[in-house]
Amino acid sequence: MNKSLKRSDRALVQGVVVTWITVCTIFCLIPLFITIVNAIKHNDDVTRNIFSMPKILNIGKDFVHNFTFAWSKIKDAFFRSIFLTLTGALIDVALGALLGYIFTYKEFPFKELIFMIFISIMLLPSIMGMPILVPFMKNTLNLYDSYIGYLLPNIAGGQVGGLFLFRTFFGQQPKSIYKSAQIEGANDWDIFFHLTTPLAFPIILYKLVGTFGSLYNDLLWPILIFDEKLTLMPIMISEADKFVRGSYGRAENGALYAMYIISGIPLVCTSIISMKFFSSGDFAAGIKL
Repeated sequence: MNKSLKRSDRALVQGVVVTWITVCTIFCLIPLFITIVNAIKHNDDVTRNIFSMPKILNIGKDFVHNFTFAWSKIKDAFFRSIFLTLTGALIDVALGALLGYIFTYKEFPFKELIFMIFISIMLLPSIMGMPILVPFMKNTLNLYDSYIGYLLPNIAGGQVGGLFLFRTFFGQQPKSIYKSAQIEGANDWDIFFHLTTPLAFPIILYKLVGTFGSLYNDLLWPILIFDEKLTLMPIMISEADKFVRGSYGRAENGALYAMYIISGIPLVCTSIISMKFFSSGDFAAGIKL
């Protein structure tokens, strides 16, 4: 019995799939299109109707005004967010890879028990620890409104998923490669930096991009640990109407949409840079767990 679809049925299935993908794509692109259009419109035009098209003769002038005004309001928070997010992501990945190497290739008492206890934290949502973590960071460690106070819990919490991810990946590597390196006289640091890290580059990049996006989009923890002196981009976006105001407290709606576009630039850049590896066969092999 031929289980394959008939030509007519196959055409119907393909038509449904293409239609569904097209509809989903349109609905995903509509918010982006509206945001871009309003970012190059005059403030009065945005106030009247966000769905109207910009005036062709004024696009250049309104574009420069909106983005210049938005940038003047958010540039400090923008660079601060990039610095903290990139620092946290790099430290998170480095420590996660090191822990993964230790738990994969080194033997010590109660290793499996410690590993199971460690990853059991994944069963608990991070928000459950906030009532204890916030006063601990503020009152006990006196790290309120500081970079260390912001980064420390994020890096510590990221080690749970990082250890699970890296240990699973490292465990799939041929043991003969590491035994050969040890026979040649390589120590643990040589093996980790010159052998493990290059082999794990796809999974390191995967973890780095994911951690960067997670930290950059995080809103709850910055609100709890920072005051108004150290504002990050998620706080700026959530309270955009308060920050993007012109003379006499007048809301600059065009600049508001420009701010949304500027805030998305780091995530777009990381996606573009990593897309080369995400779409390659090497990356697909690297994340096969």
